[in-house]
Amino acid sequence: MSERPVLQITQQIDNERTCVNHLLFPAGGESRWHRHERDYVIVPMQNCVLHIDTGDGPKPAEMRAGECYYRPAGTEHNVLNNSSQDIVLIEMELK
Repeated sequence: MSERPVLQITQQIDNERTCVNHLLFPAGGESRWHRHERDYVIVPMQNCVLHIDTGDGPKPAEMRAGECYYRPAGTEHNVLNNSSQDIVLIEMELK
């Protein structure tokens, strides 16, 4: 069984108040399990469906371009891109 491609993170801003990252989920890729140490906001750059696993199996999450969502610090999960297209998100962590 081949490994999934891994999420590519490019930091765009890191200052005393925020950290902003460009997230590229390759087609068929995943974030791998991780925990957010800060509150954060995600902005999808296109309409898409990602599958989010918080420990009880992946569940589809439909996203709309430009419609933000917020999650608190401590969120632990793996995000999967089961589609055939690359997906871009912007992540803003609040310090």
